Amino acid sequence: MLAEITAALGAIKTGSDIAREMAAAHSLDETRGKAPELYGAMAEIQHRLAAMQLAYAALLEERDGLAREVEEIRQARMERERYVLHQLPQGGLVYRFKASRESGAVPHDLCVHCYEGGVKSILQPNGSHLVCPTCKTKLRSKGSAAVASRRGGVCVWTL
Repeated sequence: MLAEITAALGAIKTGSDIAREMAAAHSLDETRGKAPELYGAMAEIQHRLAAMQLAYAALLEERDGLAREVEEIRQARMERERYVLHQLPQGGLVYRFKASRESGAVPHDLCVHCYEGGVKSILQPNGSHLVCPTCKTKLRSKGSAAVASRRGGVCVWTL
């Protein structure tokens, strides 16, 4: 962008110099002789300004994309903060949802392996085990299967 600004200022300076020469001309023929140069300088100025507008539009688009990306990362971080690492009675680790009254969400556990990979995979009960539907990890659980029976689904986070 700085290069476009510098080029535009150079073209404006050239046009200004030509206009001063035309104003200082002593005859109509001198003025007419400088007119094509002035038109050329004006065309160059327009060209440089159009290039600056394109560069500015590209910068705005990039800024908006980065703002969207920052917002997505912020949202994902907030979502991840809703879970805490928890050890099951049999020793397995899960990410447990931090239940709060205002959230209204059903208590559930997430697979540690998938969670660390950016995938929100809710563990499902299968007898005395909790099974990840995504990576098929099995965790031995004693008292957690009843809570897990109210869970369902797989959701992918974009990080």
